[in-house]
Amino acid sequence: MSMNALAILAVAAEEQPPALSVALAVEDFAPTLLAFAGFLLLAPSALGRIGAVLMGAGGAAKSTWKLLHAAWSIEVNWLDDLLFPLLAAGGLLLALSLHQSLRWWRWPLLLIGTAVATLAVQARSIQPAFIFATVIVIWISVLGAIRAWRHGNALAAGLFPVSVLAVIVLVPLRGHAASDALAFQWVQQGMNTMAQGIFFVAALLTYRAVKGKGQDFSDADTVTEPAQQWPSGEYATYDGSRRWDPSRGGDRYESQGGRRRRL
Repeated sequence: MSMNALAILAVAAEEQPPALSVALAVEDFAPTLLAFAGFLLLAPSALGRIGAVLMGAGGAAKSTWKLLHAAWSIEVNWLDDLLFPLLAAGGLLLALSLHQSLRWWRWPLLLIGTAVATLAVQARSIQPAFIFATVIVIWISVLGAIRAWRHGNALAAGLFPVSVLAVIVLVPLRGHAASDALAFQWVQQGMNTMAQGIFFVAALLTYRAVKGKGQDFSDADTVTEPAQQWPSGEYATYDGSRRWDPSRGGDRYESQGGRRRRL
């Protein structure tokens, strides 16, 4: 559901970061890649794929910061700070793409995104981006569930909310007294990876449901009216000039202004 769900759902950043092992930092790339792949599969257009790349870049920046901190005690704070702005910007583009595919209004999202960006610049804070990123990532899962349901894949539609709930469960674990312990972090990391794995499977099933119908993924939600079926055979070229002839059999009709009327 997100590139780094634990960071997104954290209520406040800790003054002293918990001790990290190199193995734990490396494993953090797993949920990042799973979520990125899921976003990319879910994107119905080039705009959505750009958004997925931005979201992936935000998660990769966060994971890279963790690895540098754990392996070499190098603090590159701007990598850590990139997560929420990139996640919010990319999530907005992906959500706009999904709205367009589903034929939903996009203006509310554009207005909200503009307001969040303006507030973040004026306040010189990432808090607005943090809040918006949390909401937009959840909204993307909702849109994914709707898209999957429309294309007849109930399993995928059910897996999207499961991935959201799996991440929400991590909130009380984050505030646990032992949350800084390395073993406890492995538990949280494992749950996060599981949540992103579920999201990836849901996105993959949705993608296959659309492509399985032989449709272009970007146009799969477009509803087109079936072509009008015209009569064939004798009546295909009827111009209203003929009258009923008992010897011909069939229905009785008469000419009426170029239109056929049964008698």
